[in-house]
Amino acid sequence: MILWASFLVLSFLRDYQKVFSLTFVTYKLQYITMKILMDADCLIKLTKAGLKEFICQNEKIVIPGIVKREVVDAGKSKGHPDAELVEKNIRHGLITVVKKVALNHVKGDQALVAMFKRGRYTAVATDDAKLIRILRATEIPFVLPALLIYSIYRRGLIDQAKGLNWLDRLSPFISEEEYSVTKLLLEERP
Repeated sequence: MILWASFLVLSFLRDYQKVFSLTFVTYKLQYITMKILMDADCLIKLTKAGLKEFICQNEKIVIPGIVKREVVDAGKSKGHPDAELVEKNIRHGLITVVKKVALNHVKGDQALVAMFKRGRYTAVATDDAKLIRILRATEIPFVLPALLIYSIYRRGLIDQAKGLNWLDRLSPFISEEEYSVTKLLLEERP
């Protein structure tokens, strides 16, 4: 069964333009699951909020090898417990690591852009301002961590109460604008 997913991309939305300087656009895409490239920052935030497993079970999450090194290898050497959780998800196939990127990329941002251009991905999941500027300039769609919650809610995989609860769990790690706009979206009547 093909599900209609609400896919959210950072951009301008007329309804909220006057209220927020940072707003979002909703696109209707037809997918069973979205194939999302994820940066280290987004992966860490979802892990710390305890949301990564559910999102990884309902979306196809792919990371370049350099992001794995940034999150797992560097994280383990610094004693971060979330590094172990991400490594476990990789071992169990919830997160796919693509090690073969034609160019040798020094940074995860460069690898994500190159992978998106070479693969069949829906978007890049990030809330890193520098990476977002690059993605906008190259016209690559992206989704913020909180909007992954909204997407799952719109697909009917969680109810509104759970979506708002998850947003609250993620709130210490995201901007006030991302939180406020996502909360408004979750509170809208269907």
